[in-house]
Amino acid sequence: MNDARDSRTTDLASAFGKIIGDANIITDAAERDLLSHDVFVWDDIKTPVLVLRPGSATDISEIVKAAPKLGVNIAIRGGGMSYTQGYPPVTAPTVLLDMRRLDRLELHLNDRYVLAGVGCTWERIHRELMPHGFVADYQVPMSGIVSTVGGALSQNVPLGQTGVLGLEVVRVDGGIVHTGSWAHKGGDGPYHRNYGPDLTGIFLGDNGAYGIKTAAGLHICQKPTGKAFAAFDYTSYEDLAATMIEIAPFDFVNEHVGLDPYESRNIARVSYGKAFEAAQSIISDQSGVVGKITQAAKLAATGASAGTNFLANANWTLHLKSTSITNDAAEFGLEQVRVICAKRGTPIPDLLPRARDVSGGFSIRKFLGVDGERWVATNSIFPIGRAVDVATKIQGFFATKLDDMKAHKVGHGFVTNYGPTYFLCEPTFYWVDEVSPLHLRHLPPDEAERFCKIPADPKARRFVQSLRKELTAFFFKIGATHLQLAKAYPYREAIEPETWRLAKELKALLDPDRRLNPHNLGFVPGAKD
Repeated sequence: MNDARDSRTTDLASAFGKIIGDANIITDAAERDLLSHDVFVWDDIKTPVLVLRPGSATDISEIVKAAPKLGVNIAIRGGGMSYTQGYPPVTAPTVLLDMRRLDRLELHLNDRYVLAGVGCTWERIHRELMPHGFVADYQVPMSGIVSTVGGALSQNVPLGQTGVLGLEVVRVDGGIVHTGSWAHKGGDGPYHRNYGPDLTGIFLGDNGAYGIKTAAGLHICQKPTGKAFAAFDYTSYEDLAATMIEIAPFDFVNEHVGLDPYESRNIARVSYGKAFEAAQSIISDQSGVVGKITQAAKLAATGASAGTNFLANANWTLHLKSTSITNDAAEFGLEQVRVICAKRGTPIPDLLPRARDVSGGFSIRKFLGVDGERWVATNSIFPIGRAVDVATKIQGFFATKLDDMKAHKVGHGFVTNYGPTYFLCEPTFYWVDEVSPLHLRHLPPDEAERFCKIPADPKARRFVQSLRKELTAFFFKIGATHLQLAKAYPYREAIEPETWRLAKELKALLDPDRRLNPHNLGFVPGAKD
């Protein structure tokens, strides 16, 4: 307890200290401020009066029972790598729950699931499953070195959350609930989700508005041993989007990402650095093996010899990975996709999907630009059949903003993905501005030392804030849905009135005073909506 506090703060710290111990209460002003910010910039953040570090569901049960008596709201934080204001508080007084102590991990290999505390990182799950030949049945976030299970489950992921078998959730009245087979009195755990109504689904993608998740059962799969890779370059976003429409039915292509020219030419310099080196080394070794060398292998070898410049002249690129029981089987399937991709595109070295494979897909460095520029993404999801139309419309939006963006020295790029039924368009903004303490904490020491000297640019920052709001409104106008709704995207305004009524009634049942993550999903404390 280093900073001066009024008697009320002292009383709060004393009360919560009796529950979790004084050592698990953060009162330092700088640390409270750092933990209350995500990777974007928000003007209305209220620094939490305390940061609490619970270690169990029982701890949280006691915290939420005490909160109304003490007159505080509750915000819930995982790894902190989101950018939609999911946990940064906008009401006061708020206590912020730092969930990272809830990091237990149990491997139930025979039953094909892991039991993970919500504070467990995705990278740890990946690392501990690897020796057993398993992977999580989940589209893990790129920031999984830091990002936690609870954060992803609250925010949603593009391919959905069918791999979540059950949850442990603390209700706002302190009740501890288990869902799916985990709720059975027999005690065999979260091995099966579909036991009665799907209560698990209520708490997924809720942005922490309905309850506080403390643990999850996650399905695990045998990791495929066969792999094949491909990459293509396109002259336009429309050609890339049209190709995605055609290859969307090929489910065996389980990793796929599209990048615009800016992202394509810079990704090797900001993501998967060591993984690129490892992939290049593997390719160089393989290229010397006597035997049949495929055209794809020759391209990969060419890319390996070019170092980080192998995409220096790229335009709109598509990067693919296919898996199967053997490499030959994976190659056989991907060859069908290559034929489609080549109708509009040109094959290029496939080092990016190979590097992602080596690294597990994790890269925290991508949250800043090449020279430490600030970065933020804005996601949108549409039916896959609208991909070309969306590609044209979003480029039209940016065409009207380019002069102002140039004046403020703001750049942009596009990250694009797809699933069997959806098209995901994620424009990204880059601008030179002061790098936050949160970013600096997770950077390599040499980059942290260099980037901490970048001066603040409030004008550029305000312009990006305004432009991002315009972009969100534009997406609303053309019918987009979103991931990571939190406070950044409209939900109440976007859904049908009867659907909002149901969501509101669930909130009234589960959190009648609206104390959990106030304003997320549009649930405003005290509002009569």
